[in-house]
Amino acid sequence: TVPHFVAANKTVSFAVLENKVRGQATIDAKAYFRDAASGILNKGPMPPRVNQATQFTIHWQITNYSTDLKDVSVKASLGGNVKFTGVVKGNGPTSPVFNDRTQEIVWEIPKVLATTGLTGAPMEAIFQVEATPSSIDLGRNMLLIQDTGLKAVDEFTGIDISNKDNAITTQLPDDPTVGGQGMVTQ
Repeated sequence: TVPHFVAANKTVSFAVLENKVRGQATIDAKAYFRDAASGILNKGPMPPRVNQATQFTIHWQITNYSTDLKDVSVKASLGGNVKFTGVVKGNGPTSPVFNDRTQEIVWEIPKVLATTGLTGAPMEAIFQVEATPSSIDLGRNMLLIQDTGLKAVDEFTGIDISNKDNAITTQLPDDPTVGGQGMVTQ
């Protein structure tokens, strides 16, 4: 339709509309005392005992849903009286590193492809920690690592994304061999 005040036979209009949808990624943090599948042998008493070291394996699993991610960073601080043993495994291109100054475990990954963890195994890092409970921990579950946070950049939209998982204690709900038996004893 041509408006009556326009001297033309027809009108044409063009528009470009582009919507980019941001992706999503999740981080799942789990802990085990008996972890034969990882190939890491944990030692120490279970349930944990005051002033005696017990080792645990922490698993970080990244699932990426729809777009490639870059500059991925996963971090968590160790609990009190918990130390990093230096034993690390995983299926990613890099391994977690311990920062003595901040008491953080940091896993930096250059890129995580779309659908990682959906069409195959999630990207995973496994590391061992050693907890030595004090008398303050007696009768309760000891904190192994604080909340685990994931930060990354969505390559498609350029937008920052983040996700987190809860802190892990010696309660070990993901370990069916000892789940719920993590209260520190004398």
